[in-house]
Amino acid sequence: MVFAAGGREGEALAMAELGRQVATLVFSALAPLAGPAAVAQSLTCRNALARLGLEPPLFVVYDLQRMLSGVQPPSDEELAARGGRPSDRRAADLCTRYVALLRALAETPSLQAMVRRPLPVEFEAVLVARMLADVYRRWAGSGVRPVGVPELPTAAGVLGLSPAELAARFDPAWALGFLSHLVSQRDLVLARCEQIDLGPLRLLGMFSGAAPTDLLDLYNLLGSPVGGRAVEFSLQLLPSVLETKRSTAAQRFSIDGYASVERRGSIDALLPSELAHDSDIFAQKVLGDELLYYGHERRLETVSREHWVLVDASASMRGLREVCARGLAVALAKKLSLQGDVVSFRFFDSRLHRRIPVGAAAGHELPHILSFRSERGRHYARVFEDVLADARRLQRRGPRELAITFITHGECHVPVDLVESLAEQARLYGVFVLPSRPLALPYLPLLHRHQVVTSADFAAPELRKRKALAIVEDVARAHT
Repeated sequence: MVFAAGGREGEALAMAELGRQVATLVFSALAPLAGPAAVAQSLTCRNALARLGLEPPLFVVYDLQRMLSGVQPPSDEELAARGGRPSDRRAADLCTRYVALLRALAETPSLQAMVRRPLPVEFEAVLVARMLADVYRRWAGSGVRPVGVPELPTAAGVLGLSPAELAARFDPAWALGFLSHLVSQRDLVLARCEQIDLGPLRLLGMFSGAAPTDLLDLYNLLGSPVGGRAVEFSLQLLPSVLETKRSTAAQRFSIDGYASVERRGSIDALLPSELAHDSDIFAQKVLGDELLYYGHERRLETVSREHWVLVDASASMRGLREVCARGLAVALAKKLSLQGDVVSFRFFDSRLHRRIPVGAAAGHELPHILSFRSERGRHYARVFEDVLADARRLQRRGPRELAITFITHGECHVPVDLVESLAEQARLYGVFVLPSRPLALPYLPLLHRHQVVTSADFAAPELRKRKALAIVEDVARAHT
């Protein structure tokens, strides 16, 4: 049950729940607390967990988040010197087992790898969620889940009070039920920690400002075997792609003299012969915009370049096809962005999904791109009709160079006349991944270029990488 009250009542409930949660810090294994700022950060992490449907007691979130920041669990000597153990025998026993669990977590290679890289709070929340999700859901399924609020304030006077003071007002014993369940599931927690794939975090680290817009996408990506393989493939390609630099060159043009005769210009550039007309004829030519002027050389106007990367997400693209398509698309989008193109990314199956802008730096949409799943079948004629309509709308807004790269399989059948119309609006590049038979699509001659990824290209990791980088370079050259 979650409070849905608004106004003063909702604010009062939130403050009461805040005090109730902060009071549980008396059970923290990493006490003494690092101060109100650290507690506020753990509340931010707890709020992110609540958006994922998890609301464990705050002291567990605080301890795990601090461990992700590099803080080690206390030794027996430190615990003895600190004192302050719960007087209740059951609570003291649970706290002892809890400290042992944290020590075991700190020794896992996965957690040690997480500690070595500074992470945004959103990433920390997702990592904590991967460790606790199964334990929390089993506990919540037993019907003892506490009443909570989805968002707790992170700036309040309560944070300046000690947990002991708050524990006198808000009994923290309710959190012992979760703690008991947590320590009884020690092996499950350790296993979930070991199973976390850190590849997505390394990939996101290659993009500045890469905090995900959707925590659920990142959560799903960290637990997806296929997504993990796509991430691994992207990590193989991106170091080479990141060497790309946008080339610039100065234009040379005269600032004096004339280069042409034109219908528009300033009065000082008017052809002398125009002044020889009778006044009536001259007035008529002025009104009809028929006077002739000398034209100066001008700087060339650059035409905006836009590139759409379309990836087939139908059921036919599962397995190796999906790994290749997603990893290749990420590398290609990065390459084109670094070249200065305006890049957008879209999935398609039986319809065209939402447009995802892809900048050279921002990687906040990467979890969505790598974890997206579709069960909508396929309808390629409808999809490419929508692409054609979008391309026409784009061209009506002004002159620009449009390129479209689509990544699909060998059975992507599209009407020839539709591809012909689309080729009039944009340069088309097709990538066909692991076709089940020799490629013989009737619209292939209408494409600017196309590439086929065969099973031989997947015979070894180095061959796969070489083929993918060749495709990325070829697409980039074809549209420059």
